[in-house]
Amino acid sequence: MRIAVIGTRGAESGPDAIEAALNEICPRLIRRGHEIDILSERNGRALAAVPGARMLRLPTLPVAFGEAAAHALLSSLITAGRGYDVVNFCAAETGGLFSLMAKIGLSRTVVSVHGLDGDGGGGLFGPASVAARFADAITVVSRRLERHFRTAYGRDTVFIPNGIAFPGTTRDPGILQGLGLMPGGYVLAADRMIPESGIELAVRAANAAAGAVHLVVAETGDGDADYRRRLVAAADPGRVMMIGRVAPPLLDALIDHAHLFVLPSLSEEAPPVLLKALAHGRAVVSSDLPGQMDVVGPNAFTFTAGDAGDLHRVLRWLLADPEVVAAMERRAAAATASLYCWDRIADAYERVYESVL
Repeated sequence: MRIAVIGTRGAESGPDAIEAALNEICPRLIRRGHEIDILSERNGRALAAVPGARMLRLPTLPVAFGEAAAHALLSSLITAGRGYDVVNFCAAETGGLFSLMAKIGLSRTVVSVHGLDGDGGGGLFGPASVAARFADAITVVSRRLERHFRTAYGRDTVFIPNGIAFPGTTRDPGILQGLGLMPGGYVLAADRMIPESGIELAVRAANAAAGAVHLVVAETGDGDADYRRRLVAAADPGRVMMIGRVAPPLLDALIDHAHLFVLPSLSEEAPPVLLKALAHGRAVVSSDLPGQMDVVGPNAFTFTAGDAGDLHRVLRWLLADPEVVAAMERRAAAATASLYCWDRIADAYERVYESVL
């Protein structure tokens, strides 16, 4: 097949890291004999080269309706004259508007939706609505998006999650010595410090524990300064360690050697660090919101979302029963390797492309 990819706008674009996904999926498809062209911008947010793919650098058009839409418009016109078998738009924001135009060249169109931030409030002419009506196939990275398209537009989609990179080795625990931490001697919560993270619940649960729970709270991105101050003021320093923003390799080491990873999130979207914890083989304690459950399924411990008392109950149980934790680690590792393997994800995209021809 000759495949064109449109709609990517720079390194690690958005929380779903579209560029990282292309760097995993495209080389696998190219090794199977497919030709892939990636249409990217020439400006400072252009995509880096993807191994094996041809990069077509396009100028940025100074138009009023936005750079992303302008890039998709120009890309759609170009692909219409090049005889591609499949044109894959990455994001409803661009694909919805131009998936019909790309068919001028008799190409089949696939729209890969990573979120609905650019949907403009929906409606008949919203990008997702247009994609639902005109795309030959739609792929989504979450069950929530799958439910959204079915409920809002009566359109079936193909669920293909983003894959994850599995670390080949465990980080040396020596890097933790500066924090006074011992392998297996702490529970880790890592996320942005914003109210939606639910970190306050983990702090309250640790504060209420008998003895030293030693909850370690790490920040993974920009947060809310007022919320952070409230957490610091509320945390019992004998039970909670706030270590601020961390990056690899420290974050990797913290995940590798935690007794448990806690995700008390109040958000409908699971943060990327959840998949990271699963990839590192940690047992997860997650809130039971649909967004988190879509990721972990039955392969995690859960507590009632927003209920610090229930989280305290679950943590008390698991801190006293390491064998149960170890069993969950083995179970979650097997499920994660199966579902989030890049080879399987490349297989899924290939099947979608073949299905529309």
